[in-house]
Amino acid sequence: MKKIIIIPIIFTLLLLQGCLTYKSIEYRLVYNENFDHGEITVHYNDIQSSEEEAVKQEKDFNDLIDLLFGDDFLLDNVDEGIYVKDRKLWKENGILKANFNGIFKELKLDDSELKIENDERILVLKRDNDTYECNGKLLHTEKNVIMVWPKEQRELYWKQTIHSDDDPTFSLITYYEKWAKNNH
Repeated sequence: MKKIIIIPIIFTLLLLQGCLTYKSIEYRLVYNENFDHGEITVHYNDIQSSEEEAVKQEKDFNDLIDLLFGDDFLLDNVDEGIYVKDRKLWKENGILKANFNGIFKELKLDDSELKIENDERILVLKRDNDTYECNGKLLHTEKNVIMVWPKEQRELYWKQTIHSDDDPTFSLITYYEKWAKNNH
């Protein structure tokens, strides 16, 4: 049995270490016709800072740029089984978004395991206060969120909407606009 391990990717872990946050994250895995490799897209919606001071917000934005576009991001994802082909950061409808696309053969990411059991792909995540949706079957237990897809389904999609404690967050659009003016 081949196992694929999934987490909210290295970028997510790094985002949450500092004062950066996001409203939702979406994953899309598309397997090739032989199911021996595929493409992955990870999309972050509404990236913000939890810092009130402008100087700290600017630092958060600079950390975001380093996280997303630095070489360590590429190396960390290679270690996890993803060859990153494309990384983007943009503004859409007044919010900051990011995504990356890559290819994988065998994902070997921490914590959560996407495995095949009885001709189904099963992803088990630790239950939290977040909201989940997927293009398979979704089950919530007391301790887990379980997503199930038929083994032959080539495209797997799931979205996690973050429900954090009601701490205020602050837009990074101003810093993005300055950065984009100098980098495009």
